[in-house]
Amino acid sequence: MVDVQIVMERLEALKGYIAELDHYAQYSLSELTSDFVRYRASQHSLQLASQAVVDIATHIITADFASRVQDYRRAITQLGKEGVLPAAFSERLAPLAGFRNILVHEYLVVDPAKLYDVLIRGRGDIREFCERISEYLERASTAPQTGQPDALNNEAIHE
Repeated sequence: MVDVQIVMERLEALKGYIAELDHYAQYSLSELTSDFVRYRASQHSLQLASQAVVDIATHIITADFASRVQDYRRAITQLGKEGVLPAAFSERLAPLAGFRNILVHEYLVVDPAKLYDVLIRGRGDIREFCERISEYLERASTAPQTGQPDALNNEAIHE
């Protein structure tokens, strides 16, 4: 079963990252890229936000659905397949995992226009992700327990 506290902590952090992104979104692309510190800060905020999304997705998929996560993109799309998120929304959000990989591993080739596009257009999806995960946690907390072993614990029930 999902550890609600872990997910809530990440959701709270994600809300803070969204506020940072909202701040950077007030600038035009040229204003953002002309200030090195502002540009790097916006990159880092996007990296942290995307990491929080994939952390939450992988936690829910492994804890509540006992599924192995093969990659971050699939963790997000799996949320759609399992009904945690609407399927169309999970497909729209999934490329954020690839953008996270670029920010982390290919940071020398980040296209400023792509970063700005994610900053401007992606914030709404990240915000919606927070709302939908909060709704999922509410549904999960009121659902009856199935008596199955805890996926995080991985201990079998011995009778």
